[in-house]
Amino acid sequence: MSQIKKIPLTEAIGLPLAHDITEVNPEKGFKGRAFKKGHIINKNDLEKLAAIGKNEIFILDLDPDQTHEDDAAIMMAGAFAGRYVAHDLEPKEGKINFQAQKDGLLEIEVEKLLAINLLGDTSCTTKPTHLPVKKGEVVASTRIIPLFTRKQIIEQTLDIASPKGIIRIIPFTPKKAGVIVTGNEVYNGLIEDRFLPVIRRKLAQYQAEVHRSTLLPDNKDEMVASIKQFIAEGCEIIILTGGTSVDPNDVTPLAITEAGGRHFIRGVPLQPGNMFCMAWITHDSREIPVCAVPAAALFYPHTAFDVFLPRLLSGQQPDQTEVAALGHGGLCHFCQRCVYPVCSFGRG
Repeated sequence: MSQIKKIPLTEAIGLPLAHDITEVNPEKGFKGRAFKKGHIINKNDLEKLAAIGKNEIFILDLDPDQTHEDDAAIMMAGAFAGRYVAHDLEPKEGKINFQAQKDGLLEIEVEKLLAINLLGDTSCTTKPTHLPVKKGEVVASTRIIPLFTRKQIIEQTLDIASPKGIIRIIPFTPKKAGVIVTGNEVYNGLIEDRFLPVIRRKLAQYQAEVHRSTLLPDNKDEMVASIKQFIAEGCEIIILTGGTSVDPNDVTPLAITEAGGRHFIRGVPLQPGNMFCMAWITHDSREIPVCAVPAAALFYPHTAFDVFLPRLLSGQQPDQTEVAALGHGGLCHFCQRCVYPVCSFGRG
C-alpha cells in the first residue's frame, strides 16, 4: 500500500520533496513553483518553507500500481497533443501546458475530453474548440487531481486519447477570395460601398486575401455568372455582400443555389448576423464555400460572419444541427469594448 509520511519541518533536512511546493504571494503578484519535486531540503530552505505555511513535508512511497502526478502529466501530455501542438517537457506544480505551433484553428475532440474528465482523477482543460489561435499561445493544460493515482486510470486515459490525441491545430494557409458586392443602390452610385474594406481586413487575419472583387446589381443571373467565374479563376472562398434579408427581392440565396450551392444553410441563430448564409460548390473535387454576409457586418465589430469565417477557410463544413446548437450563447453581449473571440459569442 502506498504510504505518505508527514515529517515536521525541523526533521526534514536531507529529505526529498514528494511534489512541487507552490508559493502564493499576492503582494508580489506571484503564484508559482517555489520548490521542485525531488528537491533535497537543506537548512537554508527552512525559513522560506515556513513563510509559505509549510510546517511539515510529505515523504511518498508509492506502490507499483500507482503513478505520481508528474509522471501522469508527462504521459497524458504525450497522448493528448495532436498535430501542430507542443507541450512543456516537464510539469510545474503537477501541470503541463500545451502550445500552438502555428497560427490556426484550435480543434478539440470534445467527446473524448469529456470522457477523460469523467474518469475522476484526470483533468484536461482547454480553450474552446474552433477558436483561432496564434503560434506559441497556450491552448490547454493537463494534470491529475490527487498527488498520485492508479496506473489503470492513466492507461484508460491514454486509450481514450489514442491514436491522434485530442488537441490539434489546423494551420491557416494563404487563400484567395472572390468578393461580390451586390445592391442596386451601390451599383448605381447612390451610396458608397463600405463592405470591401471590412471583408479584406477580416480575411487578412487568417492569411487570406481578396483575389478579385466585383460590383453587381441585384441581378441573379449576373451573380451566378460571377460566382462561377471566380471559382474558375481559382478562388477558394466566395463572399457575397449586400443581400440576405427577408425582402422578397433578395436574390442572393437563389443565386448561390443556382450556381451549384449544396448543403445550403440560410440564416443562423446568432445575433448580430442572423441572416448569414453559406453553402458549398464542388469544383474539381474541391469544396468551395460560398457565403452571404448581411449588413450587420458594417455596424458591429463581430457578427456571425466572424464565427464561421475561420472555419470555412480551414475547410470545415458545419452542418445544420451544429449550427442550430449555436443558439445557446448566440446572442452577443454588445460590450462597450469588444473582446471577441475571448467571449461566449458563437461558442455554443
